Amino acid sequence: MSINIYERKDRRGGGYAKRKFTYEEAQKIRLEYETGAYTQEQLAESYQVSQSIINKILKYKTYIKD
Repeated sequence: MSINIYERKDRRGGGYAKRKFTYEEAQKIRLEYETGAYTQEQLAESYQVSQSIINKILKYKTYIKD
């Protein structure tokens, strides 16, 4: 039995059901970081995710629209 990835998508931004953010929330993270007021570690703590997730968002490796 194979898993159909399209059945696993949810309403949070077209990704897998385990995604934490919507595309709009990821864009908000990018904008907050661009202000220079927050480090990646501070954003990670405030959004309760790892710094590596924040880094992937900022480098457009995840949460990008096709």
